[in-house]
Amino acid sequence: MTSQDSLYRPPRWCRIALVLTLYVALGGIYLFTTPLFETPDEYTHYEYVRFVAENRSLPPLFVSTLEWEQGQLHQPPLYYTLCALLAGGLDSPHWQDAYPRNPYAALGLPESPGNKNAVLRAASPTLESARTTTAVRMLRAFSLVCSAITVWLAHQTALTVFPGRPCLALATAALVAFNPQFLFISASVNNDVLVTALASAVLLLAVRVARTGGHAYGTPLAMGALAGLAALSKISGLASLALVPCAYLLHYVADGTQRRERLWPEAIRPTLLASGTAALVAGWWFLRNAIVYNDVLGMAQYTRTFAVHTEPLSLVESLIVMYEAIPSYWGVFGWMNVLAPAPYYELVTALTIVAALGLSLRVSRAWRRRPRLDDPAVRAGAVAAIWATVMLGLILRWTQTIARTQGRLLFPAAGVLALAMALGITGWLPRRGRQPALLVLCALLLVAAAAMPWLVIAPAYAAPPRVAIEALPADLPRLNIRFDDEIMLLGAQILTEEAQPDGDVWVRLYWLTETPLTTSFTVALQLVGASGERLGGVDTLPAMGRYPTTAWSPGEVLVDDCALAVAPDAAGPVAADIRVSLYAGSHTDTLEARDAMGNALGGSVSIGRIRLPGVVAWENRAPGRGHSASFGEMLRLHGYDLTALEADSGTGTLALALYWECLARPKASYTVFVHLLDENGERIAQGDAPPLGGAFDTLFWRPGDRVYDRYDIRVPEGSPTQDLTLRVGLYEPLSGARLPVTGSQPARDYVDIGPFAITPGGVAFDAEAH
Repeated sequence: MTSQDSLYRPPRWCRIALVLTLYVALGGIYLFTTPLFETPDEYTHYEYVRFVAENRSLPPLFVSTLEWEQGQLHQPPLYYTLCALLAGGLDSPHWQDAYPRNPYAALGLPESPGNKNAVLRAASPTLESARTTTAVRMLRAFSLVCSAITVWLAHQTALTVFPGRPCLALATAALVAFNPQFLFISASVNNDVLVTALASAVLLLAVRVARTGGHAYGTPLAMGALAGLAALSKISGLASLALVPCAYLLHYVADGTQRRERLWPEAIRPTLLASGTAALVAGWWFLRNAIVYNDVLGMAQYTRTFAVHTEPLSLVESLIVMYEAIPSYWGVFGWMNVLAPAPYYELVTALTIVAALGLSLRVSRAWRRRPRLDDPAVRAGAVAAIWATVMLGLILRWTQTIARTQGRLLFPAAGVLALAMALGITGWLPRRGRQPALLVLCALLLVAAAAMPWLVIAPAYAAPPRVAIEALPADLPRLNIRFDDEIMLLGAQILTEEAQPDGDVWVRLYWLTETPLTTSFTVALQLVGASGERLGGVDTLPAMGRYPTTAWSPGEVLVDDCALAVAPDAAGPVAADIRVSLYAGSHTDTLEARDAMGNALGGSVSIGRIRLPGVVAWENRAPGRGHSASFGEMLRLHGYDLTALEADSGTGTLALALYWECLARPKASYTVFVHLLDENGERIAQGDAPPLGGAFDTLFWRPGDRVYDRYDIRVPEGSPTQDLTLRVGLYEPLSGARLPVTGSQPARDYVDIGPFAITPGGVAFDAEAH
């Protein structure tokens, strides 16, 4: 034992046993905390298991253009067959009825504010759901066992590469075991866990072969069998077969004597034995695909259907995508749509970069010492590096041609990557500081792994709050709107201060039903502009997919927080209307809404308005004429433009543009009056209207807003054209009270524009007046 390991008093087996015990305990938490079918593709993996269990045969290799229907039927069958043998009799053929698909699920969209759940669950367990829960949890436990083997194999591989550094091997195992993403995938029904365990076993044997040579026959036969089983678990498992010639060739080259005589027994024969064994174990699957489907790997049609790139990405683009996928190696949950806190990603990304640079530093130092292949540690390390390179190459190819990559696809090399990270992190440190650094790193991951189920995963799927009617907020604007006498909308609150293009508006709805509901209704929220144009919206099951109407209990009030997506091109300024409707099936078949008095409201009901400022500034256009005046210390008129438009008959139309600035938040909805006066002050015409024709009510103006507002005043036929004046001001429609002009002497509640004349050339102002 070296001095750097002096703090580790227990025997080696106790240390790795502690890591495995903690891993199993954490995995159990993930197993029970993560709702059924809320891990990547778990539903379709389980669907494959059920097909094998019920039909006692392999599924047909068909490809649907719908990912949900396509499932995992193109995958090799080993994992699913083992699962069918373990839990095939626990569930019924009608298991899918208990877990219908969420039609609005935001799979693979972590930026979505809701609909994280792929499936819907009943409020109370049913016999079908209980049986499915038992079966799925048993298979998740099987997956945990597979991954526990992976953790142990990572420990043994690190010990084989660096036999004198048990602390490093223990840290390697811990970095695998306490990775929240590894735990999350390991506690799910997913064939990744089996291919990872089998590939890790091949790697361990390959490292041992590179170091010592191994048994002449037993070792290559075992490696071939394990590689064949890996290929039967997932097609990427085929890559593990490449470790066989690499390991044997490295060991052969290290023997500088009798090379020609030893080439056959030391390199060629074991490679052929391993390859032949792998072919015997897995060849039938690929032969079947070739004969039945004319597709050896069973992936050709899948890639043609689901590839997202019409042309392969460039190397630089692919590397950028892979760099962006670093967080998904450490923890992106759900169907890749539930994110951990941002500081966690910043930490693990920084650690990954520091480790990569530190590893480069170690490699450069070792290279200067001119490592030789006769050093067993160099050969063993070379095999591990080759395996990491192979996996990175496969992921690079996948990223270039198929889809955006996911970090979990690198898990077959998790042990090597963990070892590389431990070496890289400590590469910057003196020997005395390496053990404490690894201890701190593993402790940080352990804390993060323990926190994720409670702080991130469970809240993403938690049922929304329900309250009694008596517990409703006292200040809740009551609506009491009934939809087809089945559902009542008691009230609504707009939680977002203002809408922004490409943003979200959160609305809180209070629903009540007095009878059990057998239909799953969709809530449709629409953001509507002044002219009825759609500025955004969302269609979702209640509580953003987490609480369908079929789960509601009569008499309880559902507190339903919904996020309405604002369109990226939504243009303001406007006080947009928020409207809500309910429908089942087609969005055109909405439920009829009625108010508390029984009056019909149609299929879509307004529940409030929200400010959408958009582009409200007019800094890029200056008023043609300045005319500064403040109204009620809330609104300031900076100036105006005035032109005369040609009319078919009569004098024509005056076009007045006003340049407003908001100084303080208005306390009421104001209407702008524009009166055209003759030389005697008699009113000839007027154009009263709220700002922007009512589209942007002054109640929604905020300090700093600058609004460009236009009015057209029709000049009656036969009206005078000389010595005209426009009188402008604001008033409250209900009371008629006008806003005073601040500081005017004498006191006034308007400003005058003019005198001016209407001429064939437009508008001419009195030179003496201006």
